[in-house]
Amino acid sequence: MDIQQLRSWIFELYEPLEDERQYIVFDAARGNLLIDAPPFTGRASRLIRGTGPASVLVVTNRGRAADAGRYRDELGVQVAVHEEDADAVPGGADIVLGDEGRLRPEARLIRVRENGQGATVVLLAKVGGVLVCGDLDLANAAARQLFHQRFSSVLSARRPPMWSAGKDELLRVQRELPQARKRFGILLQAPWDRAYRGRLDDQMTHNPIVPTDTTSAREAAMGPATLIVASASRDAMAKPRRPAWEQQAATPAPAAPAAPSGTASVLAVPAAALKTAADVVGRVAGAAAKAAAPPPSRRRPRNFDEDWTAPSTPQPPTTLPNPADIKAVRTRLGASSIGVGFAKLDLAAVVGAPVVDHYWGGIDLSPDGAEVAFAWDRGGSLEIYSAPLTGDRIFQLTEAGERSVSPRWSPDSSQIAFLRDHGGDENFDIVLVDRDGASERVLTDRSGRLHREIAWSPDGSGIACVTNAGGKGFGIDVLDVATGARMTLTDGAFEDAHPRWSPDGSRILFTSRRDPLRTNTDLFVVPSAGGVPLLLDTRGGVPGESREGAWSPDGRRIAFTSTTAGRAQIAFAEISDDGVRGVDRPFDTPFEDTEPLWVPDGRAVLYLRNDEERQSIRRMFVVSHVDDPAEDRAGVHRSPRVGPDSETRAFLFTDQRRPWDVWTRGENDLEARAVTRSLPAAVDPQVFVDPVRVRYPGAGNDPIAALLYLPYAEATRGEERLPAVVYVHGGPAAQHFRWWDPVPQILANNGYAVLAPNIRGSTGYGRAFQEGNRLDWGGKDLEDIVRGATWLAEQGIADERRIGVYGGSYGGFMTVLALGKVPDRFSAGVSVNGIVSWATMAQRSRGDLREYLHRELGDPEADAARLLDTSPLTHAANIRAPLLILQGANDPRVPASEAEQLVSALRAADKTFSYHVYEGEGHGFRRPQTRIDAVTRTLEWFDDFLR
Repeated sequence: MDIQQLRSWIFELYEPLEDERQYIVFDAARGNLLIDAPPFTGRASRLIRGTGPASVLVVTNRGRAADAGRYRDELGVQVAVHEEDADAVPGGADIVLGDEGRLRPEARLIRVRENGQGATVVLLAKVGGVLVCGDLDLANAAARQLFHQRFSSVLSARRPPMWSAGKDELLRVQRELPQARKRFGILLQAPWDRAYRGRLDDQMTHNPIVPTDTTSAREAAMGPATLIVASASRDAMAKPRRPAWEQQAATPAPAAPAAPSGTASVLAVPAAALKTAADVVGRVAGAAAKAAAPPPSRRRPRNFDEDWTAPSTPQPPTTLPNPADIKAVRTRLGASSIGVGFAKLDLAAVVGAPVVDHYWGGIDLSPDGAEVAFAWDRGGSLEIYSAPLTGDRIFQLTEAGERSVSPRWSPDSSQIAFLRDHGGDENFDIVLVDRDGASERVLTDRSGRLHREIAWSPDGSGIACVTNAGGKGFGIDVLDVATGARMTLTDGAFEDAHPRWSPDGSRILFTSRRDPLRTNTDLFVVPSAGGVPLLLDTRGGVPGESREGAWSPDGRRIAFTSTTAGRAQIAFAEISDDGVRGVDRPFDTPFEDTEPLWVPDGRAVLYLRNDEERQSIRRMFVVSHVDDPAEDRAGVHRSPRVGPDSETRAFLFTDQRRPWDVWTRGENDLEARAVTRSLPAAVDPQVFVDPVRVRYPGAGNDPIAALLYLPYAEATRGEERLPAVVYVHGGPAAQHFRWWDPVPQILANNGYAVLAPNIRGSTGYGRAFQEGNRLDWGGKDLEDIVRGATWLAEQGIADERRIGVYGGSYGGFMTVLALGKVPDRFSAGVSVNGIVSWATMAQRSRGDLREYLHRELGDPEADAARLLDTSPLTHAANIRAPLLILQGANDPRVPASEAEQLVSALRAADKTFSYHVYEGEGHGFRRPQTRIDAVTRTLEWFDDFLR
């Protein structure tokens, strides 16, 4: 690790701040992290404030605790401290941590001790690891406790930085050479003194220690968006600082103005655009020539370095003036080049790549924290695997050749319960397998029921699950593990879900729709031995949903997801034998927060945060409400699990270049590691395209968020306007994420632009947007899709004569409906397991799906006329575009009879279509060879009719 890497994310305040170094870890999303604040002064706080908003101040020892309260009042930060030093913080600490407490995913506090004295150091999970040792002298014997930690750089409050490359030589050179006094810099001294820089460079044989004159984010008292060149900054700091217009007011500007002496512009442009200091001066001269001189009476406040009591301005005062004529440049969306790195993707390798199941139940971490269990289709079908958290071994526990998913460890970690169906029919049975995979036992033995959402009792004697029977909705059953005997807790008259045992095993918490208003959802508890369910009033009469309840380890509280505020958020309720005592909603955010999970020590909950096309795992401490990201790579995280130490974690992760894989992070790990690696070695991940987040005007000009997959220029065949596909997701309560999705990647790799819109009805954008198509499927949501195609043409991205539409399930329904109701818009379509008639769906669907359709679409009898108009079958005769229909023979959600009705209508009307049925497949194609064939047919279909 060299200084160029280090300086990009950390800033250091230098003397004359009492000869101390103050480290500020930049973090725009969470707020900067401060380490080792110097004695409080107004000047120090202004310098710190100038780097951007801060959120946490780490106090490394008792001696530094005295001023922590003043920084907290001045900067609005929280104070984090080791528990041994907490009483030294005036007013108390906000965050109290133990010997190895994790402050953030990338920041861990470590306590070292000697002779009864203790000091805190911070280990940052940056490249190679960075140790911020505060006042601790590394020559001290106590520092030996850090020898087993991995780090390549050391930052000290009292000494210059050190890193592994050339560390000893650097220290020697810095001791011998005279150094100019500095006001601030980025880690090492910026080149204030050219002679010093030259002498230092001459004596170093590896990469230059002092940064070269390239553009860098300087951020000290200059605003977080400021970009400057080091040499230009030095020149400006050494000469009078006055905005150009102040000098021009007294002297007319020459015909060809040059940059005023000692003045340079702070240009908010990408670093790559500024190559040298001369380039900066040239840009400044151009900006000055265009700017009209303001009235002489206008005065700019004096800069911080001239007057530390000067009032702030909306744009934080800087050492250099910002030009007024710099405007954002609109970038035209289009294909970019990858050069020699481009290659045609192997469709079979990409589409057939194994994935770890994230849909049917995700993963589970053993109660002893030693192994993670998961379902993986590495061998061609989803089977149950387990992997120890230490080492690289992975064990396959089942080999049934059928879909086996949703593993759940028994409380004693001796066996795993999981679900298995046959031929994709979703009639899941509960099966038990030993930890070593030696023996299996089917607990429900093809009972004809669908079982899901299994949960072990705390003593391991029973398993609660959600199940249906006789065409009813879903209720809660408890199965005796030893005998298989079944006890029904709720009879399926309502839609019940998500059963969770109380810690003492006496009650089961679950979610149910029992309110007269079908769209409301509430939490209930029922005695595990049987009894009447008790409603937990967590909504207070406000419409919305309370769902995904989870017991606290002490059984006194529940965490749950609430939508009563108009957006999903994490809430807490204190409960007693007779109901709810109080509900706490800690904070309101613009994001969708769901699926709370308590950590075993009860101090915090993990939950999922949906931020546009990404989903991260976050952690909230229940007392202080301190909230920070636990895992937040750019992609999608799911299924978090926590070990008994409350720190070890396992989870699923995917992004646009990586299939779903299992990841784990141990208590002392700086970074998570992938347990499974599903992407075939022969596939170059760099060939996949990064989708661009866009927004376009949908129905009523409401903004519709979408991901736009643009092919590389090498894939476009020289076309300026591309063939394009509008890709409609299923659900509709679902969402396009920045995740593993072979369909748009294969299309983009073959020269198609793909627009994946999150139309109204999608999750992730608030309850009002998600319910925006309720009782209106095929209305405004269809207009959102059509307008997306129009937007592609208007932006010059797509050839309006060559735009197709593709989707599965609800997306298949929208595909066929779009071709029938707007026949001139799309030139080809592909429908996978798509709905075509609401009348037949109401007759033939599973009980829970009939209830769902009634809730979302309306009464099949009272609203028959409207449902007829929004049935694709009604408009089949109007379809002009060629249509490919793909269907699973065993689909229990959208029966094959739906596709057969459409095929009959298309054949009678002499339309261009193709129909293919996959035997042994259900609603989602489970076998790799089926997925490969389906995507191959899709690509060939679009090539035939859009090329």
